[in-house]
Amino acid sequence: MNNKLNLWLICSFIVAASITVWIYFKLDEQVGDIAFNRKQDLLEFRPCNDDKIFQYYSLNTDYRGGKRAMKQDILQNTQIKNLPKNGLLTIRYVVNCKGDSGYFRAKMIDPELNEIDISNKDLSELYSVLAKLQKWQPGMIQNQMQDSYVQITFKFYKGKIIDIF
Repeated sequence: MNNKLNLWLICSFIVAASITVWIYFKLDEQVGDIAFNRKQDLLEFRPCNDDKIFQYYSLNTDYRGGKRAMKQDILQNTQIKNLPKNGLLTIRYVVNCKGDSGYFRAKMIDPELNEIDISNKDLSELYSVLAKLQKWQPGMIQNQMQDSYVQITFKFYKGKIIDIF
């Protein structure tokens, strides 16, 4: 009877430890985290620290010249085709500690807030323009540059970008 009790206690301990470890790693993930996708992401881009990419509101990751300069740099280089005429396109991506960007993910909605399916092929030119933006100033923690997520939204009307925010 003593052996059965000991065996049961050991098994319970192993199960409890396994569940604790699993919960610990699950809690480390955050909503909106972007994982590398071999089919979609360029191999040339890598975050400096895959384990910790900060949310855009946690750091002061900024574009030199502010939103106005970013809008100018994007609009000068963009001729987008094959996108719906009206709606909002939100692109979320990573700016690494070197100021490079990648891991682009997008969602688009129409004026009635219905999600619109768009392919990465249709967005490839816009992703390319965003990847070429060279004025990123990565956020810092304790004087060390950090990776962070950035989010940008494009407003389309009659097939043209009318605002970026």
